[in-house]
Amino acid sequence: MGAWRYELSFPPAARSARQDGRTGRDVLRTAGGPVTGDLAARRPTPGVRRRRWRWIRWSLPLALALLAGTTVGVSVAALIHVPQVGALANFTPNLVTQLLAVDGGVFASFARERRMMLKEGEIPPVLEQALLASEDSNFFRHGGIDAMGIARAALDDLRAGRMKEGGSTISMQLARTLFLTRERKWRRKIEESLVAVELEKSFSKQQIITLYLNLVNLGHGNYGIEAASRYYFGKPAKADTLAEAATLIGIIPAPSRYSPYREPDMVLRQRNRVLRRMLENRFVTADAYQKAVAQPLLVTSQQPEESFAPFFAEEIRKYLEATYGANMLYEGGLQLQTTLDPRIQRAAEQSIRAGLLHVDHRRGWGGPIGQLDDNAIEQQTLPAAFAQGRPVPGRWYQGVVLSADRGAARVRVGKQEFSLEGKGMAWTGHLHPSDLLRRGMVAWFRFEPVDQKAARPARAGRKAPGPPPAEPAMPAMQLMLEQQPRMEAAGLVIESRTGAIRAMVGGWDFARNKFNRITQARRQVGSAFKPFVYGAALEQGWTPADTLLDAPTGFIGADGKLSYWPQNYYHKHYGIVTLRRALEQSINVPAVKLLDLVGGAKVVSFAHRCGIRTPLPTWPSIALGSADLVPLELAASYAAIANQGTHIEPYMIERISSPDGQVLEQHFPTAYTSSDPAVAYVLTHMLEGVIDRGTAYAIKDLPVDLAGKTGTTDDFTDAWFVGFTPRYTILTWIGYDVKRSLGQGMSGAVAALPMWRGIVEDGIKNGWIQKGETFAPPPGVVFRDVDYYSGLLAGQSSPKVVKEAFVAGTEPAREYSARWSTITTLPWYQQRPFYIPKEGEKMPQKGGPPPPPGTPAVPANPPPGGEGN
Repeated sequence: MGAWRYELSFPPAARSARQDGRTGRDVLRTAGGPVTGDLAARRPTPGVRRRRWRWIRWSLPLALALLAGTTVGVSVAALIHVPQVGALANFTPNLVTQLLAVDGGVFASFARERRMMLKEGEIPPVLEQALLASEDSNFFRHGGIDAMGIARAALDDLRAGRMKEGGSTISMQLARTLFLTRERKWRRKIEESLVAVELEKSFSKQQIITLYLNLVNLGHGNYGIEAASRYYFGKPAKADTLAEAATLIGIIPAPSRYSPYREPDMVLRQRNRVLRRMLENRFVTADAYQKAVAQPLLVTSQQPEESFAPFFAEEIRKYLEATYGANMLYEGGLQLQTTLDPRIQRAAEQSIRAGLLHVDHRRGWGGPIGQLDDNAIEQQTLPAAFAQGRPVPGRWYQGVVLSADRGAARVRVGKQEFSLEGKGMAWTGHLHPSDLLRRGMVAWFRFEPVDQKAARPARAGRKAPGPPPAEPAMPAMQLMLEQQPRMEAAGLVIESRTGAIRAMVGGWDFARNKFNRITQARRQVGSAFKPFVYGAALEQGWTPADTLLDAPTGFIGADGKLSYWPQNYYHKHYGIVTLRRALEQSINVPAVKLLDLVGGAKVVSFAHRCGIRTPLPTWPSIALGSADLVPLELAASYAAIANQGTHIEPYMIERISSPDGQVLEQHFPTAYTSSDPAVAYVLTHMLEGVIDRGTAYAIKDLPVDLAGKTGTTDDFTDAWFVGFTPRYTILTWIGYDVKRSLGQGMSGAVAALPMWRGIVEDGIKNGWIQKGETFAPPPGVVFRDVDYYSGLLAGQSSPKVVKEAFVAGTEPAREYSARWSTITTLPWYQQRPFYIPKEGEKMPQKGGPPPPPGTPAVPANPPPGGEGN
């Protein structure tokens, strides 16, 4: 604003009179005549005129200055908005929703900002000291604004010609984080200062530090020192060393720039700067400073890795979002106690992946995932490089083949080169890398530790090994060629007595495909449906010792005509068979006959009471699992049988709590009686025979009572095994998402059962399945020794005797005679005269379809596991 000029105006004559010394009276007289008396009396004297002139000269600029100041003040007040700091008393930052496993560990979280809040007094002193030394050494001596700091920053800004240093105190930084933006303007600095003063008035110094360290951005989506410490160092903030604390504080000025993974050297300099400031402020001794500076920058590996139980977590995420909304899910800090058992989940994941790879490897090498030309080989950076310079055993990486000959191939993974030898690709059927690999091929590889002791057996006279090195050396690794399987697999573990889902694997890789085949898929279950047919029959008074004639038989199909002719797995018929034998060997025709005799409606009712939710038709083919079912409901139905006829609805969430501990949701079991306990136990006893003598004979050696059923669909498109121990019900499945054959012979016993076995073996090894556990019979069950082939009470000449379970009052009365040893070995059509059909049982008819050409010759009494479906 320019200077104001004040000037009184006089006539020209008056100005000239003043110049030559004449008075005003003389001038007036000269200008217009004599001065009258009144006028002369009203004229001020020379002294009065001087005082009036002096008052005008000083008061007018003051009034104008006040006016200008008021205008500027009103304008500034309109531009600068000071938030209501008192609202912080009820401030709740965005918190992380955490999913806790049964051991209390967090296995998954959901948040827009990864944050874990610490309470006042929980801030580690070393982190507080590092913060003070780095950001605001006068924090406890100022009231929110550090005048010297601002002056020093202003001087630096003037020298640089731009806003370079902010001079912000911790309080000012907190004000900016809570209420303002990060724009580098003086207006923001003024607002920051005003808010900082209000913060200092409303909160203690310790409260300000605690809030600051809980809210500060520390990069990679981590907010607050607790979340950052767990992310970078894999431990809580209270366990951080001096060097680690300095590293965290050093990231604060520019979290997007100071990344330990992208710019480790820059972060190391930042850490040492913080340590130097701590030394200057006497927070640490010179000796502690030297030791901390000498430490390398060690952070946990944050390379892409498979998340833990992602399909389980996704099911919960969808429920939370639908029930509580997205804001509550990602910002509300919900605490969920889930049913997940990490030991069981880990076993399921490993077994499902290993089994799926085994089946896929049988189909051979499918080729590389990509091909680079010579110009791109050196320039292309693959996404699967490992951190810390060390490969992780068992983890998969993308690699590019640099060269390949008969002896070995050179493969670059990340920035390092490795050698692939023939034994690392033996599963492909080729021992020479050059047979499969070419320069520029991109493929999957994994590293497998080499057992040095096994690789180098001890020799006579060899010296004893020396002392181990001071630091553990990286174990020797063998490079293995891999390929992602083209099919999918799934697994589920339910605690039968509670309904708690302890493990869930919805597919090969959640990152590849988020479709959960346990909860979202609908697949034909094949012979895995047969237990519901036999269970319904037991309810109607049938027993495991009752017999049916396995022979070519036609049934009324869905078209209302005699068009359905079920076939057995080997296209062979066995004649007279007991229900036990028919179930154990998974013989198809007796199962369809039994459904026809019991009634499709009763079978469907039994299945629905056990837990099948899918509407089911009553066609004969339903006995062989032609309906599409959800794997979760199939497993839950088996769990009802294992639980002696009590169905308990499966669940995943025990409790949902708010951040302050208020319980929002608590699980209470939903249970009902699905069948009589005696019936459920007899069915369980029959399913034990599937392992003892039937299609699942391969797991008979496991030292625990087991019961279950294999399942295979037409053309081997789906392979199943669903079974249970006295405590857990376990389901495994393998197939393609878009139905196609897994390959000839890929039955449930071949493809799905090994995965199931792997889960149980891990349980026995690690103690979550107890050796020697047995199925305890309920009241109302009796046992009798029965001839296996005829179903009659065992006699001295019985070739094969089993201890059979019966609902009390239904046990057989007739005793075995020697002639049955001859009858049961005859072809089915020669056994027919000795068989008395059940009332309503459909029998073979002339004109039935002939057996398919090339039907293999199968003995009438196949060995254990012979039927295989």
